[in-house]
Amino acid sequence: MAYFTARIFILVSLVNRFLSAEIPSVTIRLGTISGETKSVIFRNKPYEVDRYLGIPYAKPPTGELRFRKPEPFGPFPEPYSATDFGPACPQAFILPHQPEEKTSEDCLFLNIYVPRQESDQRSGHAVMFFIHGGGFSMGSGTMYDGGVLSSVGNVIVVTINYRLGLLGFLDIDNAKSSGNFGFFDQRLALQWVNEHIGAFGGDKDRVTIFGESAGSLSVSLQMIYPPNDGLFRSGISQSAALTIPGYYQENNIEIAKYFAENMSCSVGDMDEVFSCLRSATPENIIKVVSDTLASGGMADKVKVQPGAVPTIDGEFIKTYPADLYRKAVNEESKEINFFRTLKLMNGVNGKEGAILLMVFGSDNLEDLEITREQMNTQQIPGATALVYGQRTVPEVVKQLLIAEYTDWENPDDPRKLREQIVRLFGDIYFNVPAIEMSRVHSNASDVDSYLYNFVAFLDKHMLPTPNWVGMANHGDELGPVFGYSFDLAALMNISDYTPPEWELELSGRMMAYWTNFAKTGDPNKPASDVVSSVAWPKYDVTSQSYIKFDREDSIGQYLFARETDFWKNTVSTVFDATEHAQTIASQCGSKDKQTCDKDGTYG
Repeated sequence: MAYFTARIFILVSLVNRFLSAEIPSVTIRLGTISGETKSVIFRNKPYEVDRYLGIPYAKPPTGELRFRKPEPFGPFPEPYSATDFGPACPQAFILPHQPEEKTSEDCLFLNIYVPRQESDQRSGHAVMFFIHGGGFSMGSGTMYDGGVLSSVGNVIVVTINYRLGLLGFLDIDNAKSSGNFGFFDQRLALQWVNEHIGAFGGDKDRVTIFGESAGSLSVSLQMIYPPNDGLFRSGISQSAALTIPGYYQENNIEIAKYFAENMSCSVGDMDEVFSCLRSATPENIIKVVSDTLASGGMADKVKVQPGAVPTIDGEFIKTYPADLYRKAVNEESKEINFFRTLKLMNGVNGKEGAILLMVFGSDNLEDLEITREQMNTQQIPGATALVYGQRTVPEVVKQLLIAEYTDWENPDDPRKLREQIVRLFGDIYFNVPAIEMSRVHSNASDVDSYLYNFVAFLDKHMLPTPNWVGMANHGDELGPVFGYSFDLAALMNISDYTPPEWELELSGRMMAYWTNFAKTGDPNKPASDVVSSVAWPKYDVTSQSYIKFDREDSIGQYLFARETDFWKNTVSTVFDATEHAQTIASQCGSKDKQTCDKDGTYG
């Protein structure tokens, strides 16, 4: 009997060892989490990665917790099986080929990808924390499989969901709903990682946050929030910087009323509006967005960002970033001082403005033509409205912009004008804000700052992109950064597709740069055969050096320096001078000529 019992014990031990090898698990203060091991391949090289999916980091933001800051999830009632993604946050599916994921208001989950390799340092793996884009209105962490990036770069990758649209950003300017809950979701997920990532083999002192588009703006905002000190040491901002126009409001009161009215609620009292939105189903809230986009019935500023946008809430965002920049020139700024303690990698794609082509529809973009009248009466005024909001734009400023965004060899060519539209909106939305942010960040001692321009014109694009664009559109760098691990059939309606070899080589280089930066703070180190022979220089306000990603990488200087000077100096100087002259003329209109002559304000 003893012999038989011993055999059973040995057999059970072997089975347990086999299962533990196949089913990875970790134990943290909140309980035990089990995941799964998956095989991934990049450029014919196999890897294994442990995945822990759908881990709740916050209580479901439902009922009384809707329109409130997130609360930690707390301990797991039993061992937690993290083998399936959690649902995405409620959203309208409006982009071409956007996969319609399962959604739920109970959506605050994170996903962790752990490479099955020895870490580069004894302290554990460096951690890359990704914040998805989507205009704060769509997207999820599920869409971005971190397995290849984690394995090839030998880092832990974390992706997250955060609340979107009205449910994530409603600000009615009082304590009932103060807005920016989506940013506090991101921060709570960062706190979760800080506390627990060590159990997964991660180094909590080597966390890098990175994101694209609205995720990039999120990264930048998290980097100017001083209470985040200690949660991460560096950030990678891909295609959206702090002063991107049209993304901040004082509050969302008018949007709240719009939603309430479209759900047949009273809008005479904000308490009633809040009660209406608190009790509405997520489906009804999203239906308002979908119906509005279909009918074109909402105000222009709401059409651009369906639902609600970040607001100057007085806590997470205390003032407009542009004002913060100006203030930091002559005064101490806690936000900018904190920003400058963190390493930054910042960049834009070659033709970011091509994202705006979607307003013309996704069909026949190859043959799109823009008339001079459309440029002068629609596109230029639309651009000035984005930049200057409610300010009346002087005619001289409009003429200045028309002159700048004209190909003077072919001033009225409809095909040249379409290229100028891409240039115009690329500059105001992405290029100028990016350069301005890098200048502010690097304009201090002992700060490591890096700038890139991703120009490669890929075979397939994340967004509808005609061939005449000729360079990378918005979002195109995501494929190379994540090692083309997307579900291409779901995201871009592409099946049976393998990227060409030059794109895979580019992807290998970019993953090395990104993960090197996470490991060491220097994209060039540790050196390897994968990293380009071109050393990526630091960015500073004197040399303004940057790396250009293409079929072959190269180094450049003064990226969009002319455009930045034009918008921040030339246009603003003419605008202010014209406003000043108009003010004087208006004042003198109520005086006689002799009085104006005497005080020096006439003529």
